[in-house]
Amino acid sequence: MTDKSFPTDKKKQNLLLYLLVNSLFSDAPGIRLFRVVAMLLIIFGWGIGGAFIFRSQNSLYVVFLHDMPRYILAPLAAMIGVFLLGARYVQEIYQLPSYWSAVRYLYVAIFDGPPYAYVPPSGLLLPRLTISGGKKKIKEGEINLVDCIGGPGWLYIEPGNIAILERLQEPAAVLGAGMHSISRFQRIKEIISLKDQHWIAPPFRATTNDGIEMSVHDFQFGYKLYADHHSDGTNKRILSDPYPFSVQAARAYTYNRSFYVDGRCMSWGKSIQFRVDGVITDYINSSTLDQVTAPRQSEDDPREVMYREMIGPRIRNTLRNMLGTELLWVKIGRFEIEDKEIRDIIQQERLNAWFAQWAGKTAVILAQGKAEQIAQKESGRAETTANMLKSITQALQDAGLSPDRDENLWNIVLARTAQIIDSMTSIYGKSLGSSNPENESKKP
Repeated sequence: MTDKSFPTDKKKQNLLLYLLVNSLFSDAPGIRLFRVVAMLLIIFGWGIGGAFIFRSQNSLYVVFLHDMPRYILAPLAAMIGVFLLGARYVQEIYQLPSYWSAVRYLYVAIFDGPPYAYVPPSGLLLPRLTISGGKKKIKEGEINLVDCIGGPGWLYIEPGNIAILERLQEPAAVLGAGMHSISRFQRIKEIISLKDQHWIAPPFRATTNDGIEMSVHDFQFGYKLYADHHSDGTNKRILSDPYPFSVQAARAYTYNRSFYVDGRCMSWGKSIQFRVDGVITDYINSSTLDQVTAPRQSEDDPREVMYREMIGPRIRNTLRNMLGTELLWVKIGRFEIEDKEIRDIIQQERLNAWFAQWAGKTAVILAQGKAEQIAQKESGRAETTANMLKSITQALQDAGLSPDRDENLWNIVLARTAQIIDSMTSIYGKSLGSSNPENESKKP
């Protein structure tokens, strides 16, 4: 049974590595001075010791000026040889094409470091790397030691970018815009652009509830790295902080990336699509073809339903916690039936139904117009008859024909006049009806 009060082997290894990194290989000015002094003491100590041991009979003047330099050559040559072999080892480990690049790195790793006010030449030989537009700016054919190996070196980050650094076994820092000095054992793990990103997804497929296979085209969205909120409760860009970001979101994006089976890292947009397009496929799988492509007026718009789900708290929290990402906008795209034969049949059936619907509406409108036309004719006919009767009656009265004198004659005149008017107006109505284009088309 293991006693938990004693550190395990892994903890011992981590402790030893921590001591080495933060003591012997530290960038602190005192440790750098100690490394130089220790090497000089070894060289001169060997020379002085060898001169006194093997040339002790000589005077001090001869020992220091004549004998000691000869004994210094051995440790000096040994250290130079070790240094050159170490450079060869660095070249082989990091697959550097140039041996002198490895020599330069080993020199700055041992002797050089961040600049200090009392050591003016310090930091002049450190390699430098510039980050712009979410990428490393390296000339073609250039060997950049900060990119190939890591620190020590200078890292210049332009506004709108951040760099995530890590050590051998743990994350190191998240650096924003500016000039930064990175120490040994630190290297760039990931570079993130803080500008708004745009992703257009390739077509993907889904099957409706009634078994029709569909494809989704032009699905696209905008996104960016999640940012901490300001004092006013918003995370929008402001003049004093045009590119805000969250350290936690940057690390979530870096260490929660998805990978393909062959080991390739999935792109940022593809990782977001992998978690978002499930809303579209789930809706298509649970709905019929008509519900997706031709919903009724009483049904919800499918795109509106999908959009509300994508910008809802569930998707937003998933993207923020898993990828450190904020979804800005979404465009659903268009739906298309995969099988061309089925697509043509459905389009023809819908076209026929559309024609039938509008033909029915047209027939109703024509019937209403015809009925209105007939009603207007009958109304005009009755009104004309009444006016003519009134005129005849008034004319008879003016002629002095009194109803009391000869009532039968009066009735005969009125009846005959009404028959004549009726005959005239019916002939007039038929003549009006003959001018209808439909009646003209029916004539032989």
